[in-house]
Amino acid sequence: MSYICPACVGEPFLSRLVSTAAEEKHPCEYCESKSPSAEISFVAHQCSEVISTFFEVSSLTMAVVHFDREPAGESLVEVIERLTLMPSKAVEDVVEELTQCWHDRDTGEELYGDDPYFVPRNDINSPLIAAWMEMESSLRTEARYLNPKVGQFMDQVFGGLAEHVAAGGSSVLVDAGPGTPISDLYRARVFQSEKSLEAALQHPERSLGAPPAGLRVGGRMNAAGQPAFYGAMDEQTAIAEVRPPVGSWAAVAKFRIARPLKLLDLLLLEKAQLKPSSSLFDPGTVAAAQRLAFLCELAERMAAPVMPENQDHNYLITQVVADYLAMHPAISIDGIIYPSAQHASSEDREGVNIVLFHKAAIAFHARAEEPTAVAELRTYIDEEPGSYFSPAIMFLERKTQSHGWKLPGFLPEPALELVPDGIQLHRIKAVAFKTNAEPLKVVDSDPRAR
Repeated sequence: MSYICPACVGEPFLSRLVSTAAEEKHPCEYCESKSPSAEISFVAHQCSEVISTFFEVSSLTMAVVHFDREPAGESLVEVIERLTLMPSKAVEDVVEELTQCWHDRDTGEELYGDDPYFVPRNDINSPLIAAWMEMESSLRTEARYLNPKVGQFMDQVFGGLAEHVAAGGSSVLVDAGPGTPISDLYRARVFQSEKSLEAALQHPERSLGAPPAGLRVGGRMNAAGQPAFYGAMDEQTAIAEVRPPVGSWAAVAKFRIARPLKLLDLLLLEKAQLKPSSSLFDPGTVAAAQRLAFLCELAERMAAPVMPENQDHNYLITQVVADYLAMHPAISIDGIIYPSAQHASSEDREGVNIVLFHKAAIAFHARAEEPTAVAELRTYIDEEPGSYFSPAIMFLERKTQSHGWKLPGFLPEPALELVPDGIQLHRIKAVAFKTNAEPLKVVDSDPRAR
């Protein structure tokens, strides 16, 4: 049996593990040091655990086995060398140990084949999935509010959210507001007639902004009655999200974010990575990887299309997640960025939605009781009969400091400001769909009768 000292192990965390397992009576066989050393099989066992957790074999695919293609990834020697940063002789001994422990003596088979190659694993198993299913069941069958299972699960999943980073080291929590790339949002509303549209334009801050508390129907990220501002990064996405019928009007208003906000970006969360300083030999890294794997799946679920008949059922979970993120003092985010299920785009920041929670959903003057504008959609000519469509709006004088609120101390500070010349009216002429066509195969006989 070979022995190795901590100094010959370049990976810091693994070196500390070796130091803990080292014994005085066994000197290192890979350097001239007389320091206490641990069995090389100990290192091999640690490497085996890391490989089974974070890697998958790439050399047993049909393309490699049957068509002699080059396997993707790294050889076992390269993986061990990179993971441990040990001398080449020690790497060879670890590989030999792994080859022996991966060999099934009864069947003669190798667990990963004769000359295995590995690639990073994309589907790390997470025990959080079972906990998530238990929480879903508890929410639907027991209680939504004051549910201890929900609080415990949310703390476990989102406790370290602010520390997660995406590719390039960027945080999954992004800034929005003045001086940031996310400074403007678009929100659309559908109108069935010119009369209702013209009436709404007399108070555009209220009619085109977030509905007042108590009037809002439940949405993807808000419970019924809870104010929320659903906006988009571009006009076309805003229109697509309200799904206007042909012949209707879609009024799209541009709102400027008036104060700094903090948003959770699900697009970045799907790409969240372990910190570069994380050691794969650290049990804490395994837990972090499992949490990240679950968060990536959760991000996809929260943004996935939902059929209208299933909205009440499926939105319950995303609403609870949004409630937790909005109210938790250690996270305290103002909204969520997520991809549009109605309008996909390859352009940067197109096809992207943003929901602002109740504490950031209110626009200046939205609570004013009196009209804030005078608007007309048609112009009449005295000399000629009829009228022609020529929409115009004139904003009335508004007090900057007054929001029209009875109890301003009990309401959140406004975060949005309507851009006066940022309203556009769209007459919906046609609707286009992007589909995947699948032909229906015609069979000669009933397969159920076989």
